Amino acid sequence: MRYLTSKEVVFLNIFLIKQYSPKEQAGVKHANLLESAIARPKQTLYGKDAYPTIDLKAAALFESLCQNHPFHNANKRTGFAAMKQFLWVNGMNLIAPQKEAEEFTVKVVTEKPDLQEIAKWIKKYSVLR
Repeated sequence: MRYLTSKEVVFLNIFLIKQYSPKEQAGVKHANLLESAIARPKQTLYGKDAYPTIDLKAAALFESLCQNHPFHNANKRTGFAAMKQFLWVNGMNLIAPQKEAEEFTVKVVTEKPDLQEIAKWIKKYSVLR
């Protein structure tokens, strides 16, 4: 399993802001929240993965980045992009329709669905590449 680094996720944040909202401040606002989000998919409990499947690991990363707000701006965009990149580097491709992906990303922040629901959505739209 290949996990994203904080440097990679910061790069995504800066890229997304430069691409879509260049007047917004880019970069890390709370380094500890970023590190926590990056570490979450790797967590173990009594020697076993706390998130044993790729969709649960991706969901943990996505949820943490979106809800913890570690960046000045573009937390939802960065969370979604990081989740998609995590899947990609692990041989998967997320093929969700754009409108549905946007709506679900907002839902993750506003309605705070449980991790199983997020993982189920990710699994629904993930395919081997």
